[in-house]
Amino acid sequence: MAKTLVMNFLNEEGKKTAIRVNNIREDITDLEVSAAMDVIIQKNIFSSTGGDLKFKDSASITDKTSSELSVK
Repeated sequence: MAKTLVMNFLNEEGKKTAIRVNNIREDITDLEVSAAMDVIIQKNIFSSTGGDLKFKDSASITDKTSSELSVK
């Protein structure tokens, strides 16, 4: 099962933009994600079409599973 961390930010225009990180650790904590989001904002690592990322909005972890189907 592949887990993806989705971190949502608000940019200079107030629009939501997401950064996704695939294959995260199973034991990642809220505190670690919040700290990482703070660093992304402080260091101005990423930009979006609406400008620099300015505020944390939300974060979530999604689980994806896939099953092969025999269709031949």
